[in-house]
Amino acid sequence: MTVTPFRRPENRDPKGGPSPKHPPMFNIPPVTMYALGLIVAVYVIFMVMPEPMQNRWGYDLAFVAARYTTPGGMNEWAIISPITHLFLHGGWLHLAMNGMMFLAFASAAERMLGAKKGILLFFLCGLAGAATQFALNPVSPIPMIGASGALSGLFAAVILRLQEAGQMPAGKLGIWGIAAFWIGLSFFTAWIGGAIGIGDVAWAAHAGGFLAGIGLMKMNYFKY
Repeated sequence: MTVTPFRRPENRDPKGGPSPKHPPMFNIPPVTMYALGLIVAVYVIFMVMPEPMQNRWGYDLAFVAARYTTPGGMNEWAIISPITHLFLHGGWLHLAMNGMMFLAFASAAERMLGAKKGILLFFLCGLAGAATQFALNPVSPIPMIGASGALSGLFAAVILRLQEAGQMPAGKLGIWGIAAFWIGLSFFTAWIGGAIGIGDVAWAAHAGGFLAGIGLMKMNYFKY
């Protein structure tokens, strides 16, 4: 009796060739996955900080309009907070909502534009959101945190690209109908949040980020 080192047979399709590999259940582009991991990691780090340190760093890294208009307010945080505020979130619900939006819109943007352009679009729309918030209330001492402005821009970019490709109906108003709805929804959400005392929603940042996404996608750099 001999012992033969049998090999496990390969999976094959009905025509006799090797079976195609099944796609992964969660097909998230790499940069989107790493960026979302960073956002979650920042939140977890803040949650394990002592409360005094959490409050201090949270305020320093948040976007505060009054820093730019108050005498003596300009410091190193005024320089970096237009970016760092995008990675801060004010609770699990805030993180979960932005996380789901990030998975949807950042994944689509990375596939459509590539990683480099997708990252650039994210940060430019985030900066536009902060600038819009500042323009409407330049003396506000209230810290603004969250990636909603940047995500609004990615949302606009994805919708615009789908409409241009004929994969989504544009209607008579095109992207501007969705822009009006999105800005109106953001304003209504902010009004409701203030009325029931659950905190301020930076509707202007949402609007500014969305409009920036439209404008940037009209540029040749992001078209090709």
